[in-house]
Amino acid sequence: MADWLDRLGPEQREQAQWLAGRVHAAGPGIAEAVRWRRLTFTVHDDWHHWLSAVAVTKPAVSLVFHKGALLADPAGLLEGDARYVRRVRFECAAAHPEAVTALVREAIAHQTDLLP
Repeated sequence: MADWLDRLGPEQREQAQWLAGRVHAAGPGIAEAVRWRRLTFTVHDDWHHWLSAVAVTKPAVSLVFHKGALLADPAGLLEGDARYVRRVRFECAAAHPEAVTALVREAIAHQTDLLP
C-alpha cells in the first residue's frame, strides 16, 4: 500500500488513508492489496468478489463498492448507475463515517451475491 500511497498528493493520500480506515473499521479479516491500480479490499482472499476499492481521480477520491447496487443505503451515500458498482465520494463519506462502515459490513454480507 505504501508505494501506491506515495504516488498521491498529500490531500489525496490523507483522504485515501481515511477511507481505508473506515473499511478496516468494519471488522477483522479484511485484506487489502493494490489491484486494478486501486487500493482494493476483500475478505476470505476472494479477490474475484472484492468488496470495495479506493479510487483516486483528479476531481475526487472515492470508495467504490463492487456490488454497491445490492446494498441498502439509508443515508443515501451511494452514487452511480452501473449494473453493480456504486461509489461514495470522500466528502460525503467524511460527513457520515458510521454509515460508510455499515456499507462495508453489508458488502461483506453480500460478497458473493448476484443481481436477479
